[in-house]
Amino acid sequence: MSLSGCISAFGAMFWRLARCIILCISIVSVAAQAAWQSDTQNIMGTQVSVTAWHESDVNANEAIAAVMAEMRRIDQSLSPYIESSELSRVNRLAVAAPVKVSRELAFLVDKSLYYSGVSKGAFDITFGSVGRYYDYREGRQPSAAQREKLLAAIDYRHVQLDRKKRTLFFQHPHVYIDLGGIAKGYAVDRAADILLAAGVRHATVSAGGDSRVLGDKRGRPWLIGIKNPRQAPGETDTLIRMPLSDVAVSTSGDYERFFIDKDSGERVHHILNPATGTSAGDVVSVTILGERGVDTDPLSTTVFVLGVKAGLALVNRTAGFDCVIIDRFGKAHYSDGLIEPSVN
Repeated sequence: MSLSGCISAFGAMFWRLARCIILCISIVSVAAQAAWQSDTQNIMGTQVSVTAWHESDVNANEAIAAVMAEMRRIDQSLSPYIESSELSRVNRLAVAAPVKVSRELAFLVDKSLYYSGVSKGAFDITFGSVGRYYDYREGRQPSAAQREKLLAAIDYRHVQLDRKKRTLFFQHPHVYIDLGGIAKGYAVDRAADILLAAGVRHATVSAGGDSRVLGDKRGRPWLIGIKNPRQAPGETDTLIRMPLSDVAVSTSGDYERFFIDKDSGERVHHILNPATGTSAGDVVSVTILGERGVDTDPLSTTVFVLGVKAGLALVNRTAGFDCVIIDRFGKAHYSDGLIEPSVN
């Protein structure tokens, strides 16, 4: 090759290398400019929070906005407090005749009936038959006579789901279902799916006691805290911190919605024992770890109702889940798959 040809070839190689270096610098610059994006809104009767990282801040914010829109859609469809929701429509009509329902509602009812079966009724969406008459803000609960009259309606076997026709029918005139023990876990799953589809690989989503974490915190694990259920003055509000990644976390606690009965002095909270229609009382907090919130959410309620011994036994024989239970004396109990984390 001639000298001029070598110079020409070298020049072409130089400019290819230069373009490559410029491209690499541009990529690094974009990554360096990207920041964590977050938003918090009041949806589904709780605070919904999303924090996400993406190479593009614009894409991250668009994904977060899509999550919030999906949360609002789920609320409009599954809330028992919104008269126009699909769930409210079912509660009005399914006592008279089978009602055609969406695939989404059929899926959630089917999943709920599964957990009712494996827990022998400790998880039961028909708890709403009595639960609807509690008002935790106003400090009201049904009378003993009202509870006794409605208790027979709390039985998941009254809920007849025809999976082929996709219909729901209630076999007791006072049945009223409430998806409060599964809807938020499902919602954080939907949020995670939206974020992943948008290319987000590092994020956390929470809706009340239900969370999903995607990936890690860009080189560090996410630190998920278990609340101190009976925080005394001067004590930290976090009892246990767990480093986690790519997991769903659901916590059920008697401190979320409650009031103190003025006559008995007892704590009346929203996690009802389906067998009695009254607040379950053996534990104060249950945290479940698993793959998806649609499972960890109902399982946390189930274990809360079952108590320490039966709850741990259920989790330990169910593959893919772990739990931390705080009993009413403040002692933490761990499932077999967990190494006891450090305590503050």
